[in-house]
This record gives sequence, C-alpha cells and structure tokens, in this order.
Amino acid sequence: MKFHTLVSAVAGVAICTTGASAQLCQGDLSFRGSSKHVGAALGMSNNTTSFDGALTVGHPKGWYGGGSLGMSSYNNIDGHTLGLGGGIGYSMPMAKNSKWAMCPVASLSLGFGPNLNVAGTTTNLSTQTAVLGVSLGTALALSKTVNLLPFGSASLGHTRASAKVNGTSNTASDNYLLLGMGAGFQFSPSLVVRPALNLAAGADLVDDTVFSLGITWALGH
Repeated sequence: MKFHTLVSAVAGVAICTTGASAQLCQGDLSFRGSSKHVGAALGMSNNTTSFDGALTVGHPKGWYGGGSLGMSSYNNIDGHTLGLGGGIGYSMPMAKNSKWAMCPVASLSLGFGPNLNVAGTTTNLSTQTAVLGVSLGTALALSKTVNLLPFGSASLGHTRASAKVNGTSNTASDNYLLLGMGAGFQFSPSLVVRPALNLAAGADLVDDTVFSLGITWALGH
C-alpha cells in the first residue's frame, strides 16, 4: 500500500469512528427504557477493518452523548490505529405527534497510528475528524416482537491527517459531505442489531465507503 493510500485509508476509517450512535433518529434504541446503553460495531471497507465499543447516556427526548474506543487494521500493513471518539446529539420529534425523530449531532474522533518502520524510515500517522449534521429515523413494526428502525443522515465532515516521517511532519486536510443510511432491527426493548452504510462525497479518500454492523444493549433501569 502506497504512502498516500495509507494516509487516506486511516482518514477514511476516522469518518465512521466519531462516537456512538444512539436514539431512534440513528436507527438505534431510544433512552425511554434505560438511560445507559453499551454497544459494539464492526466496520469494513476496501482496505480496512475496524472494531469499537461504546457507552452512551441520555434522555428519551433531549440531550444524549457517548464515547467509543476502537482498533483498526489494514490490508498488507503490519500496523493498527487506536481510535477515540465522542459525540453529542439532541433528540426531538419532527412535528407534533410525528412518528419521525430528528437529531442534530456533533462528534469528534482521534486516531493514533499506525506507526511503521520500513527500510529505516519511521512513519507515525494520526488523524482528527470533526462531524456536524442531522439524522432522521422512525420505527416500523415488522411483527409482534421485531421493529424496523430505518434512518438516514447528512453531515459535514472535516478530517486532518498528520504524518511524521523520521521527525519531519506533514499534514493534509479534507472537507466532505458524509451520507449515512441503514436500519436497526429491534428484537426486544433492550436489543438492536444495526447494519449501516456511510459514504463520503467529495472527499479525496481511498476508503470513502464503509459498511458497519453494530449491536446495542440497554443496561438496567
């Protein structure tokens, strides 16, 4: 994998590790039954695989927030990225008595690594990604025990990637439109399985499409 490809792959993973999803507006459990959720997600793209765990807290309507910790690996690269993410949002109905929920959301993620040493050349990579946008979602009953939670989102993203090669630093940044879509499958008041797809439009990223599969579990009251 070439140097530019590696940097853009690290940045591509960062767009999808910006904090935990939560609430109906993001295809996930609402905080109606529990104020604390734990979750895990697997993300896959052409060049990367990532895994992260998250904790979120919030209210059925109003503010919520969370943080995540994860690890990413790369094809043909003996190195990993440690990712730290956090986000906040505000849940509200789109209109009075509406079944659709809307959430303005903001998130920040930091990526550390991979750190590589090839033929005496040491390369240290890091990323910082900020995202600001809105998400919409609702609940549809598929059966007496299963609900479908479709959602869509649109956000503005900014990623800054830094590479230090033998002590010399280089940086690059990119702005893009981040589109998300998917649907959670709620099997009980406490469990959701959530496939999703994220697309970065207008970004100079190799990995601009990331598929993820997440699971969320509501902790006790």
